[in-house]
Amino acid sequence: MTDSNTLIFYDISSPIEPRSYAPNPSKARLALSFKCIPFKTTWVDILDISDVRKGLGCPATRKFDDGSDYYTLPMLRDPASGRVVGDSFDIANYLEDMFPDMGGRLFPPDSTRFGLDYESPNIDTAFIAPLTSNQGSKNEAYARFNMHVDATFTAYVVLFGQYLPFNPNTAEAVRALFIKRAHLSSWDDISVRGEAREQLMAAFNVALTSLAQLFMVHETGPYLEGKQATYADLIVGGWLNMLSATMPEEEWKDFRAWHSGVFARLHNTLQENYFECK
Repeated sequence: MTDSNTLIFYDISSPIEPRSYAPNPSKARLALSFKCIPFKTTWVDILDISDVRKGLGCPATRKFDDGSDYYTLPMLRDPASGRVVGDSFDIANYLEDMFPDMGGRLFPPDSTRFGLDYESPNIDTAFIAPLTSNQGSKNEAYARFNMHVDATFTAYVVLFGQYLPFNPNTAEAVRALFIKRAHLSSWDDISVRGEAREQLMAAFNVALTSLAQLFMVHETGPYLEGKQATYADLIVGGWLNMLSATMPEEEWKDFRAWHSGVFARLHNTLQENYFECK
């Protein structure tokens, strides 16, 4: 792969670049590094995402609850093929199809598919941006797992919304945008503090129980199938990366101890082996 053909990865910018924090870009970034594929990042401010996607001819893959388009990241542009892919799961499939012999296999043919039948306790929750099912896509069992994992974490994302690392020069406008999207009256409505926060954190801990138990089955760990990672592990890892970047320090420390530390072990391994910012 020549420099002129290096993949371009579009990620959400923050004041602590290079730092990927949003879950779906984090999934795609892990997949790129897992495949050992050279890439470079274009950082995009939240307010500019819709224009950047439209400029690349990349339609929205999600919609808000009112039916309007939800332009978000990640995106991947491949100069060699001319393709622009705008969904984290589609990016994983694209990487596996185009670069089957590079790095690891995201969807290994000899996989036991252990854990892919995970059922989220929050799958019936109504979200302001309904989850993408990727139904009918390649590797649909992984797509289903992705949707259920997204449901569990998204149900509690209000805990961390107030800590998202917005760029200072656009933070006020981004907060106004988020308030509008969430049909709220002020940013204070996004903040959860005190006893209400403690109760929601406790509920989050319980909600993660069945997912955590899947990571406890193989003692060799830290992945669902033991020592061999698949894209399913990267899906969870994308969310863990977000929590590591947005949780208050003491809460992140507590979270790492939940469920015998299985999520901390997974996060540490993925960060050490596969998470790169370029």
